[in-house]
Amino acid sequence: MGRFRAGMPKLSWYWHRLRAMEPAEILAHLHKKFLQGQDTRRLPDWSKAALEAGGLFPALPRPEAAPAVLREALARDAKATIAGHWKAFGQLELQVDDPPRWHKDYLAGKTLATDQIAFKLNHRELPDGADIKLIWELSRWHPLTRLAMAAYVLGEEPAAQKCLEWLNDWVKHNPPYRGWNWASALEVGLRLAQFTWIDALLEARTAMPAPGQTELERLTKLYALRRALLPPHVWFAWRYRSFGSSANNHLIGELAGLILAVARWSELAEWSAPLDQLQQLWEREVLSQFAGDGGNREQALNYHLFSWEFCWQARAALVAVGRRISPAVEDRLRRAAQFFCETQVRREPWDYGDSDNAFVAPFFISERTMMAERRDWLRRSAEKTALEYWLKDPPRLHPPPGFGQPVLTRQVKDWWVYPDTGLAVCESGFWFLRWDLSPLGYLSTAAHGHFDALHLSIWFDGVAIVIDPGTGAYYADSALRAWLASRAAHNGPCPVALQRPRRLGTFLWSGHHPAPAISEHGPQALAEVPLSGCMVSRSLERSKDEQTWTVSDSCRSRRGSVQVPFTVRWQFAPGAVLKRRGDRSFVVNRQGIAMGVEAGAEWTEVRLVEAASDRAKLEPENSIAGVVSPAFRQTLVAPYLLLVARPGSDKPCVFRTTFLACGRS
Repeated sequence: MGRFRAGMPKLSWYWHRLRAMEPAEILAHLHKKFLQGQDTRRLPDWSKAALEAGGLFPALPRPEAAPAVLREALARDAKATIAGHWKAFGQLELQVDDPPRWHKDYLAGKTLATDQIAFKLNHRELPDGADIKLIWELSRWHPLTRLAMAAYVLGEEPAAQKCLEWLNDWVKHNPPYRGWNWASALEVGLRLAQFTWIDALLEARTAMPAPGQTELERLTKLYALRRALLPPHVWFAWRYRSFGSSANNHLIGELAGLILAVARWSELAEWSAPLDQLQQLWEREVLSQFAGDGGNREQALNYHLFSWEFCWQARAALVAVGRRISPAVEDRLRRAAQFFCETQVRREPWDYGDSDNAFVAPFFISERTMMAERRDWLRRSAEKTALEYWLKDPPRLHPPPGFGQPVLTRQVKDWWVYPDTGLAVCESGFWFLRWDLSPLGYLSTAAHGHFDALHLSIWFDGVAIVIDPGTGAYYADSALRAWLASRAAHNGPCPVALQRPRRLGTFLWSGHHPAPAISEHGPQALAEVPLSGCMVSRSLERSKDEQTWTVSDSCRSRRGSVQVPFTVRWQFAPGAVLKRRGDRSFVVNRQGIAMGVEAGAEWTEVRLVEAASDRAKLEPENSIAGVVSPAFRQTLVAPYLLLVARPGSDKPCVFRTTFLACGRS
């Protein structure tokens, strides 16, 4: 392999990142540097690792009990995977080599193979448009786990052999702590979780028939992989686990990966930590990262589910080896599952905050339907699901989602408000609305948060109409990334002179804004948040016949004496078509659903942008306005309304937008 020199990151980012740290976190970074120096010079001798047959986790279901639809999906996916048809982030089609080139961004067509020690690589800035997320995605081994599933459930020998062949190739091209795939402890934790399942599936597959030469060869290869993969992975995940303001979902994933591996192979505690200690740290993180109302403090909905999946597997592993989970943690995980079911729609889900469509293991029928499948499993759908087959019963939710007010919310007019997380939802007739009343994000960096306070998302008859703009990419397109996370890209009132908080780079904000406060204001629900010396307000009112929603926005100085100019951007979902009914009246059509939109006469300007030519004429200063991201690394252009308010002493101070139900178009 050649040498690779990554570009130097911006020093200003490191300066601001350093300022966000507490003294204890700075000391922890110094200790991490010390450990890196040790591991650069010498690694432990793992050659004598025995790692005999795995333990009680995971307890596999019987192959013949697999639902027919799962058997069909596994046969289809095994064939596609062996042919090199992989999907990144559950939706991005890639054509992968045999064996995969583990250091290649297949989307950019760039190979960045290196034998350099990972501690010296800067994964945040890769050359030629390459993105570390595309490289890491290959080494999350989801397609390999799918092959192991097909081998176990269907008895497909080619799937088992190909899985082992590619894992051996990964070991060959990714020696411990060298190259991009050793640059993140979370990625290491994910591989631990994945390999725990792969090992169990292939070992059980070997034990099912009377062992012949093929089965014995496979078992020998599997034992060799255990010795090659597991000790360095648990050593790395434990020594370089995330801490301080970098914890987020990373620490939960790292601890969960360690728990799964140590529960299956108790000898691995020698290179990480005893299960007692791992469980104690994991339980603390569950209670820290999931709020009392069940929401995740990162303020990113897909990461909520990603973290919860890690936790549910860690819980299952601990229970399998006879350990008791604390009642507080059991309750918090149940609340977190309830929160997700109540705030994410089944059809056309759109997230808020950062979302890279991450999942822990491929326990679904199809990537295309995995979100709905996970929601159906949590809701205990009558139809037998793939998740039920692999993970058995979910936590029991009470009340069942959709039946009565969620017990962890308080009611403000028509809204159920999650008081800790700061999210509000309303499901009324054909309407489903989600209103963001949250803080910016978790810990000092607010890493995965977006500047979306007071943003409103609207679904009608199950169809997404007004959306959150999405995430785009973390590293590949920094300008788009900054825009999609910004205040102006969301539809909360945006003061023209807004200065703080500022986004200072990837996963880094200059500070936090206060959480919006919500109250009843006559027939309306009113939410307010102070931003950059202004008091930004939005109130929502539903008509008695449930046919219309009126949104009233204002922005005034903190003392209330001066009205401040602001904008509101109503971003519609891709595929929406807008038709004018008047200068300020429109009909939005999407997927056979029609909704009226009326901008009040008090708005100074109403700009309808449907195409790039409209944007060039009406908003020439913003060349990426209207670009939205339905999924990670996927972008589309969608229409929007940009409303401009320039209040004055002789003009109204409240600016209204009305959404009207029109039904089927």
